[in-house]
Amino acid sequence: MGSLLWWIVGFYWIVSGGETLLRNAPRLYWLAVVFLAFDVFFAIFCVALACLIGVALCCCLPCIIAVLYAVGQEGASEEDLRVLPKYRFHLCKDEEKSSVGAGRMVPIETSSGYLATERILLPEDAECCICLTSYEDGAELHALPCNHHFHSTCIVKWLKMNATCPLCKYNILKGNEQV
Repeated sequence: MGSLLWWIVGFYWIVSGGETLLRNAPRLYWLAVVFLAFDVFFAIFCVALACLIGVALCCCLPCIIAVLYAVGQEGASEEDLRVLPKYRFHLCKDEEKSSVGAGRMVPIETSSGYLATERILLPEDAECCICLTSYEDGAELHALPCNHHFHSTCIVKWLKMNATCPLCKYNILKGNEQV
């Protein structure tokens, strides 16, 4: 506010009484000129700084958000991944067409506390939601405690970076707590 007030008063003094002010009070005249120049420099500096900060935020904000997101995420350890039940996918044969599923998930390892039972998958459920490819006959799958299933290689890579289900955000480390 003081700068704006000085700008108005100083500019008025310089414009309206420039020659008279220079003759009668040269120090006041030059003081007004110096302060007006300082105000112009300060205004230009503030506008340039605001533009620089705006450009920096627009360019760097995605990087800052990614770093903060990565810092807040914790991946699963090998022990955490070992307890997940493993399945083998078997396509339904023509003689099995009477069933409604496109295939079956047959447990191959049950070293975990999770109950691994055979599951029948509908055609729309017989694909990995990470790599978006259909399960092939004999594919190794992992099922999470939230009952979502994925290719073993896909979900292991995902869980090492982020210990949550990619579909429902169920945290396999913290149980029911969602991120």
